[in-house]
Amino acid sequence: MIRRRLYAEERMSRLAVWSLRAAVFALPVSFIGLALYATDTLDFRSALYTVLAGVGISALSLLLALAAFVVIWNEGLRGLGRVIGAVALALLLVMPTATVAALSIGLPVLYDVTTDTEDPPAFVTLGAVRARDANSLAYAGESAAAEQRDAYPGIKPVEFDVPPDEIYKSVLSLVTRHKWLIVDAVPPRGGQREGRIEAVARGLPFALRDDVVIRIRRTADGTRVDMRSVSRNSDRDFGSNARRIDQLVTELSEMQGRQRR
Repeated sequence: MIRRRLYAEERMSRLAVWSLRAAVFALPVSFIGLALYATDTLDFRSALYTVLAGVGISALSLLLALAAFVVIWNEGLRGLGRVIGAVALALLLVMPTATVAALSIGLPVLYDVTTDTEDPPAFVTLGAVRARDANSLAYAGESAAAEQRDAYPGIKPVEFDVPPDEIYKSVLSLVTRHKWLIVDAVPPRGGQREGRIEAVARGLPFALRDDVVIRIRRTADGTRVDMRSVSRNSDRDFGSNARRIDQLVTELSEMQGRQRR
């Protein structure tokens, strides 16, 4: 009788074992999807499904861990350490995903943000090299402009009392500092040609690619800078495009030693 009781007390919860196994398996599944996308081995849609598969397995692991905890509590089985480990590992995937989902609530369904909604800077080189399934670079027009004005009223052009070639060099140095991949860089030429810089930046979440074009245009008093940032795949940018534009314009203004206007 004593032996049977000891044997029962030492039994391991199978639910605890499988919850930990599922949590351990989910991590490499998601990270492989992210790694293959980052190295251009996997397209965005396939990578997204792979990451979500890992998140789904993590969610299943949490359910198994919860069930295991109930069984362990009621029957006195072993496996509490495995349950804690499963929960900790599963939350590494579930929490960031839940955070992204929460952040998307209230944000506009907008993937194209520009300082000039009437005459947005045009992509020339990037338009020819992007994948066919990427978001369109054709500006959506007044509907997108109205949504942007409501969500990001501070996204506006910036002007300087400085020649275009000097501003172009400053912008180019900032783009390089941010380690964006420069695809094309055309310096301004007097009043005959506008300056243009096209680059690819990595945005949140999951290091998604965003395409950026910056236009340097001569004005009667100096130079006007316009910028446009477009998410390549997702139908919403979680505010990353607006933050990118605001950051670069602010840094450019500080570099020129003046406040934005």
